[in-house]
Amino acid sequence: MSNASSSRLTHRTSLPTSTAGRTAGALGKSRRYRLRFSLNVLHIRFTPILAGVLRFTQVRNPASKVNNKKPEQNNKNHQDFGGPSRVILLVFAIFLLSQFVAALLLKIAYGIIHPGADNILDQSVGAQFFYILLAEALAVGCVIWVLRRRQLGLGAIGFSRRPAWRDVKWAGLGFVIFYGILVAVTAILTLLIPGFDSGAPQDVGFNVLSTPLDQIIALIALVILPPLGEEILIRGYLYSGLRSRWAFWPAMLITSLLFGVAHLSTGANGTLWAAGVDTFILSAILVYLRERSGALYAPIMMHAANNLIAFVAHFHG
Repeated sequence: MSNASSSRLTHRTSLPTSTAGRTAGALGKSRRYRLRFSLNVLHIRFTPILAGVLRFTQVRNPASKVNNKKPEQNNKNHQDFGGPSRVILLVFAIFLLSQFVAALLLKIAYGIIHPGADNILDQSVGAQFFYILLAEALAVGCVIWVLRRRQLGLGAIGFSRRPAWRDVKWAGLGFVIFYGILVAVTAILTLLIPGFDSGAPQDVGFNVLSTPLDQIIALIALVILPPLGEEILIRGYLYSGLRSRWAFWPAMLITSLLFGVAHLSTGANGTLWAAGVDTFILSAILVYLRERSGALYAPIMMHAANNLIAFVAHFHG
């Protein structure tokens, strides 16, 4: 057989094989296109659904938004309050110094006005009012002075924005959560500890309120002034200083523990541990509001609402 005949035969026999290959390739491409199209359709249909589910879970679980990372992991240029021990010691110093200086100034002033007067804080509603006013003002002034020494502004302790309606909502939510937890914890401790007296009265001063003016003065001194001064000092400076170095949970626990210890008082039967437990739980909720809202407005409002309830129960209950 000649070479030309062999070449034509080879070409004829290879023709079906080439056609089959092209057909198989076309089928493979068609399947791949169909699969890719199906995946694109699934992506288009289910991506909005998945995003909606994620948003729903984030709204339904507010605690998941609490950032428990250390500040250095989020922002290398975090605000420098100094070390945690420095912050704690400064808070103790400010607390004791403000109380001492307020009492000293008041004693000197009343010594000039009423020579020989003793126990002026127990005898005069005005004296008690000015003592609380001076103590809270001195504490706030010391915090501002320390912040300036550290080249920090009020935004570092929770005043970086204006108040908003969401602060009112946060305060209301925190108020409900606080009393729910307080009732449960008090019931458990009363069952476990026979000597735990949750109803023991506390000495808040203002033992004699004889006129409506006295009532108004006591209301301002106990409901308005302490939330302002204590929130700036404790949830403002103390918590912010600890939070600049620590994660949320240790900063919250130490802040609340110190706040509870500072509010321990003594009664007829000894130390009123119920006051410490009450203020520890209160501080934990206030710290959470400070963390979540990013400001001090919600803690101040909730603190004032709690003090108002305590004021009414103590003087009109």
